[in-house]
Amino acid sequence: MIPRMKQRMITFTLLLLVGAFGVSATVSTQQRGQAPAQTGPRKKLLFLTYPGVAFHASLDNAEKVVAELGKNGGFDVTIGPNRPSSLEGADKVDLSFFTPEYLNQFDGLMMMTNGNPPFTEAQKKSMVDFVRNGKALIGAHCATVTFYDYPPFGEMLGAYYRRSIRQGAIVVLKIEDPNHPATRMLGGLVWPAVDEFYHFAKEPWNAARPTENVSSPGNFKIPMGFTRDRVHVLLSIDTERSDLSQLPEVTHGGDYPQSWTRNFGSGRVFYTSMGHRADIWTNDPVFRAHVTGGIRWALGLEQ
Repeated sequence: MIPRMKQRMITFTLLLLVGAFGVSATVSTQQRGQAPAQTGPRKKLLFLTYPGVAFHASLDNAEKVVAELGKNGGFDVTIGPNRPSSLEGADKVDLSFFTPEYLNQFDGLMMMTNGNPPFTEAQKKSMVDFVRNGKALIGAHCATVTFYDYPPFGEMLGAYYRRSIRQGAIVVLKIEDPNHPATRMLGGLVWPAVDEFYHFAKEPWNAARPTENVSSPGNFKIPMGFTRDRVHVLLSIDTERSDLSQLPEVTHGGDYPQSWTRNFGSGRVFYTSMGHRADIWTNDPVFRAHVTGGIRWALGLEQ
């Protein structure tokens, strides 16, 4: 959590940056997640949260806000049951409800999870098959810190988390696709934002270099590296406009994607590294529009 006084300072600084970079501080009704009237049947989204190696204070807000966004966004949200209230006992939580029959009630699965949830191999495979066969996967923030023990999941989502970029720093995000529903509210400009952004592994773990490509936290050996060939990048860190003195391991000219889409079989995948801060879900209309656009695209409500 970011202290309240620091949040106020961040908000003031962001308002100055918004003016400096020309990003509109006003988000239209549609961009806030209130989509045009829908003529077809409403989509059904399962939102699964799980704290395996880190408990995020934003989980409650994320669940509440996604359900709210769905009311006007064309989708109904079911919150996955049995989410642990702390790290203690997370490895013993009952996830037996997650069967192919249960999952197939839905048009999409949203995940804000970390660690290796105690799924059976059959449950993991059913999740991947669900998306491959035409359904949606939406990953928020720590979803890339999930299922290091099942590489097909990382292949589907697009990357595995390696470590965090310092929390509380202002990062300027480059808009790589200004026309996508998850980014068009930004007008093709840049997006100054404060959250916890991520470094993703670019190579799989190798026994010859045992301390490299291991997640922190978790110490998970990373089974695959990120490549742009696998995904369509929407947002990345703008290394020319960001203050790199505040961003560990970020160098000028480096490549640091933070949001992307992926076609996986007949299904669609959307991921954003944002969502760590509890208040970004409730207080930031641009972030809410970003999430809503990504969900709607993945569910096939927008092209």
